Amino acid sequence: MWGRTRIPLAQIVGVPKEHTLLRSEHLAAEFATPLPLGLELAQRLEAEIILLRREPGSRIGEEEISAQFGVSRSPVREALRALELAGLVIRAPRRGGVVAPLSIENMDAIYACRVPLEGLAAAGVATAADAQTVDALQDAVDRMKAAHHRGDAEAAFWANAALTDMLHDMCGNPVLRRLLDSVNKQALRYRYYAYRNSADFVALAVADNTEMLAAIRAKDPDAARAATEQLVRKSWQVVRSQLVARF
Repeated sequence: MWGRTRIPLAQIVGVPKEHTLLRSEHLAAEFATPLPLGLELAQRLEAEIILLRREPGSRIGEEEISAQFGVSRSPVREALRALELAGLVIRAPRRGGVVAPLSIENMDAIYACRVPLEGLAAAGVATAADAQTVDALQDAVDRMKAAHHRGDAEAAFWANAALTDMLHDMCGNPVLRRLLDSVNKQALRYRYYAYRNSADFVALAVADNTEMLAAIRAKDPDAARAATEQLVRKSWQVVRSQLVARF
């Protein structure tokens, strides 16, 4: 079971390999060291859920997943447990599970946490930012801009997700990073929803992330924190208005 050939994420969810949800340290070893099958399944299903290719509220059953990926029930159960812990799946005994619904209440709770946590992360990055860090962040912002200019909202989303991961990894606070990892898993669906449904949101994200990066480049933690908190609050308002219109 553990030695089966790995299938690139792009073949499962239809996204380029570089647009994976794997964090940077995992990406480097993605094909060098096979992941346990349950974890690999969890990551693939996670991508499908975040990209809304599995509809919120839709059933996600063990039998269906086993048939889709050609695996036994054991790694499927492991994957669904991981997704449940991440807040992306709701499970019931002997009934399989459903993709966690999108809701205004859940989104409000997530973003109330994101505002101060993301601000702290940006301040931490600004405090210790070196030229290599700034260049890496600038590259992500440039990819967001390029994707926006060609009208590719999904590519802009993935570039922004990569930027967010870098900020978390470079914040210098391992406790904060773990907290952000947990919150970010659930936030990504709402962020993608906004990217998919609003070209204005993409332009807003590019402008606000450019402002945040300028503060980091200037090694100004207070300005970086303020810019990031403002960015997340604006995102919160946009996503909330979209969900109110939907529901």
